[in-house]
Amino acid sequence: MEEKKRMITDYLRKNPKATYKDIRRDLKLHPNRYFSGLKEAFLKAGVIPPRTFDFKTPEEKRRIIIDYIRKNPMVGGHTIKKHTKINFQTIFKNTEEAFEAAGIKYPRKNRRKLYLRKVNERKEEIIRLIKENSEITLPEITRRTGTSFYKIFKSVKEAYKEAGVEEVKGSSKIRNRKKKEIIDFIKNNPKATQRDLNSNCRTHVQSLFKGGIYEAYKRAKVSYPYERIKVYGVVIKDIKRRAREFEDRIVLKLSGYGKVNRLVKSKRGFADAVLERKGKKAIVEIKDYQSHKISLSEAKQLNKYLEDFECKLGFLVCSKKPKKDKFLIGNNRIYVLEESELKNIPSIIEGLS
Repeated sequence: MEEKKRMITDYLRKNPKATYKDIRRDLKLHPNRYFSGLKEAFLKAGVIPPRTFDFKTPEEKRRIIIDYIRKNPMVGGHTIKKHTKINFQTIFKNTEEAFEAAGIKYPRKNRRKLYLRKVNERKEEIIRLIKENSEITLPEITRRTGTSFYKIFKSVKEAYKEAGVEEVKGSSKIRNRKKKEIIDFIKNNPKATQRDLNSNCRTHVQSLFKGGIYEAYKRAKVSYPYERIKVYGVVIKDIKRRAREFEDRIVLKLSGYGKVNRLVKSKRGFADAVLERKGKKAIVEIKDYQSHKISLSEAKQLNKYLEDFECKLGFLVCSKKPKKDKFLIGNNRIYVLEESELKNIPSIIEGLS
């Protein structure tokens, strides 16, 4: 008995997806004679069973099928079996009964009705939709009518002509949909900023409306919150003051490590500072960002200054350091440092070959 048990468990370890039939065929043994079931055999072998061996009650199966139909109201019988791993016809007489139990209208009757429509009926449905909404898209027409557009009309132009509606080009449809999305967002968020609109609607308000955000608010029939501009002006002044103080403080500390020149002009702008120490030079950019961290774009901007000054070392000094704090662009090295790390600058410069 124990020997045969060992043969079965060894076999399962080598064949973790084996079935009862596989064991019978290859070992000429009945697992149920040595274990309470195949589940126990897998557990004794220390192998995760390839499927569950727990049997569901008819009521549990019924609940699973009903839930699946409610989540997928257009599904067919074959798909129900495939995804639930349950032969629902052992629970319900047919698919229609399963849909009735789920409280969902059986879609096949509607499908048959759609399938039997004549060409003229399909054409009339498409024309009706175009008249109702001249900006409707072809995928939406197909979805709502269950008809391939180009099986009925040769072109979009032909369909619009028959509908007696002026054709709306694809690019205009997209722009108009985006405009509507922005207007709806403003109605639901009457104090939305331009950044809020651009971020949530994934667009640029200023490129869609000639009058920018003001026109968007006007179209939405919502009063623009002008009081925010006053607050914004005060905030901007505070940000500029804090950034200036941060820059002054950094430059003062840098002067302890060598000669510092501020706002040095290059071919492509002004570098915040140039630090010279023991015959070696480094370009320094100072960023007092609070809401976001240093990114590759700032590193690329500093790299332009490095190229202009023919220098290979740059420092980005910031309030909040990102995870990536070193950039190598060509032969140029850029280090991102916080204020507390300025003391590392001398060793970095001296280590530069």
